[in-house]
Amino acid sequence: MGGVIRAIGWIVSLVLIALSLYSIISSGEVGYQSWIFLLLIPFSVSLALSSKGGENDPHNISEEWDEDEKADVEKNLQAGDFGFDTPVL
Repeated sequence: MGGVIRAIGWIVSLVLIALSLYSIISSGEVGYQSWIFLLLIPFSVSLALSSKGGENDPHNISEEWDEDEKADVEKNLQAGDFGFDTPVL
């Protein structure tokens, strides 16, 4: 399914480029229609690039985050421990 979405994204991108070029050539100027087509291209490219094709990522990011959080946890930390001045009111 991801391959189909990727192909559709690239095809839509190419069609938008072709429509923009056709609009420029037929009118002889860069008008609002060609700008609309050009501004829609990033959406179709993001559709093509964001689909992974059903691939599973072997790395589990949550495990890496859990390890980092365990190392950073210390009890009874004070503001002066990090070099900051303690506010006196």
